[in-house]
Amino acid sequence: MREVRRVELDPSQVRPGSTLRPITRFVVEHDGVEQASVVFGRAEIFAREPAEYALARLRWVEGGLDAARAAVTAAVDSAPPGAAVYLPVNAAVSPDHAAHRVVAETCGFALFQEKEAFWWADTGQALPEPTSLRLEPMSRIGREALVPVIGRCLAQTLDRTDALVFGRHRPEQWVTSFLDHRATGADAQSWMYAETTSGIPVGFVGLAQRVGDPGVGTIVLIGVLPEQRGHGYVDQLLLAAYRAARARGFSAVQSLVDVNNRPMMAAMCRSGADPSAHPWHKWLYTTTRAA
Repeated sequence: MREVRRVELDPSQVRPGSTLRPITRFVVEHDGVEQASVVFGRAEIFAREPAEYALARLRWVEGGLDAARAAVTAAVDSAPPGAAVYLPVNAAVSPDHAAHRVVAETCGFALFQEKEAFWWADTGQALPEPTSLRLEPMSRIGREALVPVIGRCLAQTLDRTDALVFGRHRPEQWVTSFLDHRATGADAQSWMYAETTSGIPVGFVGLAQRVGDPGVGTIVLIGVLPEQRGHGYVDQLLLAAYRAARARGFSAVQSLVDVNNRPMMAAMCRSGADPSAHPWHKWLYTTTRAA
């Protein structure tokens, strides 16, 4: 007989930097043998999660799709009534990601967002300095100079997760909180404010070390002010990010882009970043706990 069992876990066991805490696991058993489990936890908004509740680490034994669906259903039912619940599926983490997506869809989840990863490798190629932009690192000019520019850029972002999270907060409040957590220490030198050579604000780019990989950077955020778009500035900002990555000793830069953000997808390709270099692709599904 199949049984869904809830297991409480010690929040201290969550890996450092995780936004999922505390953790509850739902285990599906058949005759005392574990068949599937899913981890359920609370995510912090400032850490770029789209809502307060998320599912992760879905797994099951071969052919156990029914067990997987039972575990997911139990986890969703544990969320507060009316709460949004998100289920991410990553091709780099789950080789059987197609089956994970089937589980999400048959459990009533709808696809909210897809993201593609672009990999730029430093092969010693020429990285000339931008000719029409002046760039200043946050470590020199201070965070206050970047906050209003980032806020104005994100107000019209094409990234669906960023738009959802950003829309729940006052712009400057969200940006300040985000920079508190994502632009500290060495990363402050590669968050850059951009203006024209005549001093007109253009935008920004934020490069950081990828979590858990000291040799690889990641473009956390990038943006051009609405009135400055269409002049090719995004190409120069990407070039500036790659120059900063080289200066910090990174061998590569991995950047994640919403597939609906076609201008940025095209800019990444123009910059020499390869979307096929690594099997990273993320689907984010959402559902709402019944009231």
